[in-house]
Amino acid sequence: MKSAQDILQQYWGYTQFRPQQLAVIQSVLDGGDTLTLLPTGAGKSLCFQVPTIYKNGICVIISPLIALMQDQVKDLKSKKLTAINLGGELNQEQQEVILKDALAGKYQFIYCSPEKLAQKTFQTFLQALPITLFAIDEAHCISQWGYDFRPSYRKLDALKKMFPAIPILAMTASAIPMVQQDIIKQLLLKDATVITSSFLRPNIKYSVHKVPVKIHSLRTILQSIEGTIIIYCTTRNNVSQLTKLLQDYGYPAGEYHAGMPFASRQKVQENWMNNNLRIIVCTSAFGMGINKGDVRAVIHYDIPNSIEQYYQEAGRAGRDGNAAEAILLFQQNDWDYWELLQEKKYPSIDVIKRVYQDLADYVQLPIGLGEKQEFIFDFENFCFVFKWDKIIARNALQWIEQEGHVKFSASSFKPSLVQVIADRNTIEDFEQSNPIAGAVLQLILRTYGGIFDSPQFINEKLLASLLQRDVEFVQKNLVFLDQLGHISFEQKESQPIVQFLWNRTAAAFMKIDLDNYQERKKAFQQRISHFTDYIWARNMDCRSTYLAGYFGEKNPSKCKICDLCSGSQKR
Repeated sequence: MKSAQDILQQYWGYTQFRPQQLAVIQSVLDGGDTLTLLPTGAGKSLCFQVPTIYKNGICVIISPLIALMQDQVKDLKSKKLTAINLGGELNQEQQEVILKDALAGKYQFIYCSPEKLAQKTFQTFLQALPITLFAIDEAHCISQWGYDFRPSYRKLDALKKMFPAIPILAMTASAIPMVQQDIIKQLLLKDATVITSSFLRPNIKYSVHKVPVKIHSLRTILQSIEGTIIIYCTTRNNVSQLTKLLQDYGYPAGEYHAGMPFASRQKVQENWMNNNLRIIVCTSAFGMGINKGDVRAVIHYDIPNSIEQYYQEAGRAGRDGNAAEAILLFQQNDWDYWELLQEKKYPSIDVIKRVYQDLADYVQLPIGLGEKQEFIFDFENFCFVFKWDKIIARNALQWIEQEGHVKFSASSFKPSLVQVIADRNTIEDFEQSNPIAGAVLQLILRTYGGIFDSPQFINEKLLASLLQRDVEFVQKNLVFLDQLGHISFEQKESQPIVQFLWNRTAAAFMKIDLDNYQERKKAFQQRISHFTDYIWARNMDCRSTYLAGYFGEKNPSKCKICDLCSGSQKR
């Protein structure tokens, strides 16, 4: 029988495991539940792939990241291993074919989303398989104290209830001690072995710079650092604008965000991976599962949402062990906007109730009715009608959903995306030959600033109202303009729906768990306070030790290279 070492050599070409990998693999092979915290790039996937091959069994991997699942399935297939991604919806016939193939031993690795695993039919499907391991990626998402809480993860406790004898491997790159304990509790892990790696990255120089003009500082940095670079922005619009600006300055930069067509994202990623493109400007959608060792700098051009996100993204620099930098740039107006954004993350109870009242009014649902009823829900139009700030409204609606009052379809908060591609001369000629579609195009240009430079979210209902036509007229002309190549039009995948799970109650009496709300808000405020201290270098003399201590590491050693240790805070 082949050893785990033999499997590593045969399929991955490595002669030895990293110490933490071996510890995790041994814990899984011993049949116990395991929680592992390994930094980005530490090879977490091997921790479930090797034991599965060793036991000649089936591993079910739960992940919220469709792109990562697709990449891992592709990678496993390239190694002549059998894997399938069940991220999309399957009809009964397709599911029966896959079940038959799985029962026949065709698949060693089955990837699915937490939403998929919550489906009763899929649970029945799994119960017929000889599963040897469940691997849960991004396990911090199950904790309401974490930075990326996702309600769908809360249903993963069903795994231990349905499969008490099958071990669970929960994996994350970043979780503070309180979140670690909550992961174990929520997943019902039994006597879980917790395996962590050091959070220190001694080859990464961390630095934070408040600057007058970011683009000037960025250009100086790009001139001083040789090699591959990742630049993170918080929005798709910022990614597109910065990419164009860098290209205009002559830098070889490409953009990457979830609003781009898949083929375009793949091309940019491949060019960057193959060193045909030095700089990639992206949102947080880029980086998961990307194994590139020679990244010399990760630059945050916007302030990230949390320490956890920042640490995870910064950790994509210097995976080859050579010197690298993690740089955060900001201007005063960035800081002011970031602080305002954090204030909007937890709307007051009064605001949540008012949003609930407006939601009921929007769908015209009387008090005492509505249980299991579905209504068309256009978030953009809802905010327009009731004059809500979109960030506040979205957070309030998501809280209402978490409290179990309503359920939104996946497309509810994803409006259509448009970018104008044609130049102004072409547009003028087109308007003369086709005045109807030309009027739609001209309205888009007047309504959405910057739509020449980057894709913009649009509201078809608003456009229809301004044109005094129906939505179908607008959509038909947008499709026509897209076909002619004058615009890029990414339409909403499906009609957004809101379902009321219970009869509507009066907003004043709607049920909200106040203790849970207050505790989660307090935990959120503490995370923001820690990140604020990090950015402004309060109560610290080394950025590396501050980050490691935040994640629970005891007595970490100073890095001696960060901006605080070296006294190089200014560029």
